[in-house]
Amino acid sequence: MELVLVFVLLVFGLPAAVWPYKIARFNERLDGIGSRRSWSEIEPADWRIALTRVIGIGMTGIGAIGIFIMISG
Repeated sequence: MELVLVFVLLVFGLPAAVWPYKIARFNERLDGIGSRRSWSEIEPADWRIALTRVIGIGMTGIGAIGIFIMISG
């Protein structure tokens, strides 16, 4: 696995796994650009928070496996 890919997976996956609400809220605010609602009113749905956490855990896991492969091989 490429070092850059492993680095990107860990850099983006770890925060999504640790702080899924903040990441999902940021994504919702980006989606809400142009909306008439104020940013303070925009909240992510529970399913989006759970999906962000699962994707973050998956990215972190794949990145960790990539590091292990690079070290052992």
